[in-house]
Formats: sequence, structure tokens, C-alpha cells
Amino acid sequence: MIDWNRVKTMASEYLSELIQIDTSKRNEMLAVNWLKNKAEQHGLFTFVQTTADNRGNIIISLKPDYHQPIVLLSHLDVVPAKEEDWEILPFSGAIINDVIWGRGTIDTKQLTITHLLVLILIKEHQLKLQHDVILIATSDEENGSEFGLLALLTQSATLFNGTIVFNEGGGFPILIEDQAYYLCEMGQKGRAVIKIAAQQEQVENPYLPNNSSSKTMTRTIERFHLSNLPEQVPAISQLLMKTIGKQLNITENLTTELFLEHIPVHLHSLFKAMTKTTFSITRWSGGRKHPTLNGLSEIYIDCRTLPSVTFDQLQDYLNISVKDLPVQVEILEFSQGYEMEIKPKDLVLFETILTKKVSHAKVVPFLSIGGSDSRHIYRLDTQVYGYCPMLPDMTFDRVIKMVHGTNESLPLDSLLFGIQNMLDIVTTIERSVEE
Repeated sequence: MIDWNRVKTMASEYLSELIQIDTSKRNEMLAVNWLKNKAEQHGLFTFVQTTADNRGNIIISLKPDYHQPIVLLSHLDVVPAKEEDWEILPFSGAIINDVIWGRGTIDTKQLTITHLLVLILIKEHQLKLQHDVILIATSDEENGSEFGLLALLTQSATLFNGTIVFNEGGGFPILIEDQAYYLCEMGQKGRAVIKIAAQQEQVENPYLPNNSSSKTMTRTIERFHLSNLPEQVPAISQLLMKTIGKQLNITENLTTELFLEHIPVHLHSLFKAMTKTTFSITRWSGGRKHPTLNGLSEIYIDCRTLPSVTFDQLQDYLNISVKDLPVQVEILEFSQGYEMEIKPKDLVLFETILTKKVSHAKVVPFLSIGGSDSRHIYRLDTQVYGYCPMLPDMTFDRVIKMVHGTNESLPLDSLLFGIQNMLDIVTTIERSVEE
């Protein structure tokens, strides 16, 4: 019989200690060594990979060897935090009124501790498993993963083949008409950085500029605001809307536009982003305040593409969109998105476990707008889920404001809830990807 009060106490103490290790300064090895010591105290096996000075990854397992394991993935680095912007010091790990505060309580030290407690409980209670289970905690996820997961893949290229991975990205509900829909990340949008430049026409009098480049840029921006790439709504977004639409009694001729009419306005931007490629201006330089550009105006656009959009398709679309404008278009960066194959059996399992404590909750697939380490492994014959459920009050709307924001905090009851769910999942799930 598991003593859940003890588990909650242990998890809160461990998470507080881990938060107090400030890993925002490319020094994750401090956290790696902390994890190694804690894991070995509980009889678990560890492997540490050093990837650079004070940086590295750790694998924690139940036994020295493992084959096609379920992988519990998280990262130990966090983004910086300014103390003056927080109500509670960001690296204090303070616990106040049963809520833990600090950078990493959402992204993603809470996930690391959840996974560690899952392994500890399996070990302590000798729980039977259908598959091996390992924990992987990496460095450098917030800055591209060169010294984190990518370094691990160069050394252990087959580690993820034919298995299931649980990573960050989901488990937070959205509420529609008091119904909780838990988002399970099963794909991510792609990302492109686009530069568009326009040359200012020469004029004789500098005090009477014609602002031709600015006018050109304004016309360009208007076109992107009206952008409509010829693309299909991803299958996971279709299933999400279909599931919610059924609950709302809108099943006939369901379109994105019809769906939006039936959900709260504050969720419109989220669902629009999951159904179309988006363009957002991040920087505009030009004019007399930027004399080094010699009359050139530049705008930089953050483009989030649907998974089906390739580099060539995006390039063609951009060229068509601005073909009659005197601008130059360049795609500076591009990474294609992805979506997993939908496995109904898995979603049913997650929902069955979830509804033991949150009655009538639904688990729905989710196309993430952001990126994580999942994008590096989805091609490796791997089923990747961004999923670790929280209690209903930890809604997506509430959580998204804290990720890379201020006042990251987590009720300890939600931390425990996630541990209980993940333990049930890894001890119940019956198949590997290759089946």
C-alpha cells in the first residue's frame, strides 16, 4: 500500500531542493549530480554523460540494462529570472500554503521529480511492468539542445527506437462549459524566421522623405495578416475539435469557423494557431534612426507552420505573396513540424486513469505551438506524448502565463496528482511502438 502523504512530502522536498539549484547559467551538472545522488540512495542505477564543462545528461533506470524502455523525458535547464519581478524569490523553492514557488515548477523540474518518484515507487513496491522504464533528464533544452538531448543521441542513437516517450507539453486542461479537456501533445508546429527587406527610394531633400520602404513594408505586413496558405487542418487538431464538438452538439459540417462560434473567445487564438500557419512580426528596423542600414527597411517574422508545410512550400508561398512588391524575402531558419500517429488505445488509457479522480474529463490530442526536445526524436520510430496531468485548476490558460514568465508556482496536490497518474500509466500500458 503506497503512503501518498509520504510521497507528497518527499516530492515537495525534492522539488524544492532542485529548484534551489539555479540552472539558468549553463551549469546543469549541479542538478545532474543531485539527481544521481538521490537516485542511488533509492537503489536506482544511473549513467551520467558529460557534454561540456558543467553540463550533461543523466539516465536513471531500475536495472543496469534495459531494452526499448518507456522513456520519461525532462530537462534540467531553466530560463533566467529577475528577482525583482517575482512575488517570491525565483530560486527559493519556497512552499507557502501548500504551493511551491520557483523557476522550474512548470518548466520542467516538476516533471523531473514526477518521473523520479515514479521510479522510486516502482522500486520500493516491486511493481510489475510490461516494459523497462527509464528517466532521462537533459541539459540545454532551452537553447537548442546541442549540449543536451542531441549530444545523447550521438552516443545512444538507438535508445528511443521502438518505444514510447513521455515529455513536457501537455496535461493541462482547457475548460469549456465546465467540461475539462486535457491536452495531450501529439505534435508540434514548425518554425521559420523570415527576413523581408525593402530599399528606400533616393530623394534629393532628406527633410522631405517619401518613406517608400516603410510604405512597402506596411503593404507587406497587410498581406501576411490576411495570409491563407493552402493547407489541411492537421489530423490531431481535427480530432480535438471533433471531440469537443460532439460534447457541444455540433457534429454536422464542423468547420474551424463554426467551432470557434461555440467556444469561449479567450480560446480562439489557441485553436486558430492549431489549425493554420501563423505569421508574427518580431522586429522592424529602418528609417533615419537606423542609418547603418543605408535606407534599407527590414522586418523579421516568426512563422509557425503546420506540420505538413515544407521549406519549399513556404518559400513558394512567400514568393507568390510578395511577387509584385519591391522586397527581398529570405528564410533564415526553418524546422518542420510533426504530428504523431493517433493511437486511440493510448488516449483511452490516459482518460480512464484520469477519470478515477476527475470525473467526466476528456483527453484530447494537441498540436503545440511551441517547441521541445520531442522534435528531435519523433522520427526515431517513437511514439511521443507531451503529457503529465495536473488538477483541473491548473488550466492551460493559467499555466501558459507562467512558462518563461514570472511567479511560476504549483500546488503540491497537483504535483502528487501527476505522480499518481504517471505511475498508473507506466505500470498499465501494454504495448511498444513496433507492435
